[in-house]
Amino acid sequence: MIEGIDKNELVLLKFTDVESKTLLRWKHSKEFEYNLQMYDIVETKVVGDSLYYWCWWDYKETELNKQLAELVKNTLNNSPQKKEKQEHLFSFFKSLFSSNKFNLDKVYPALKTEQNNIYLTSLFSNKISPPTPPPQLV
Repeated sequence: MIEGIDKNELVLLKFTDVESKTLLRWKHSKEFEYNLQMYDIVETKVVGDSLYYWCWWDYKETELNKQLAELVKNTLNNSPQKKEKQEHLFSFFKSLFSSNKFNLDKVYPALKTEQNNIYLTSLFSNKISPPTPPPQLV
């Protein structure tokens, strides 16, 4: 069916042989993904070291791939295992501060978010030296 499409309705993409092997994610010999877009090859022409692909831009498959990627991302981000690991990590950091006056939930609420790595890095950075002399427990 695609073979009979007018060339004016096709997208012409030109690549070197190396680019076609590195920039394109091949699904099979007549279909690839390029810049997160799916293309079906209708015609190929080789000129020197250049490959010319007349392609049908498969916008429906492109959209389906985007939706699938979003579903997978949302599923993994909301997984019980991830939430459990975040809670364990949060409990661990709370245990590092035993003072009742220090409320980690209020000072570092971002520890419970997905961006916790930024805050944890700054909180426990090597740039912060321990207090000298050590604090006295009362």
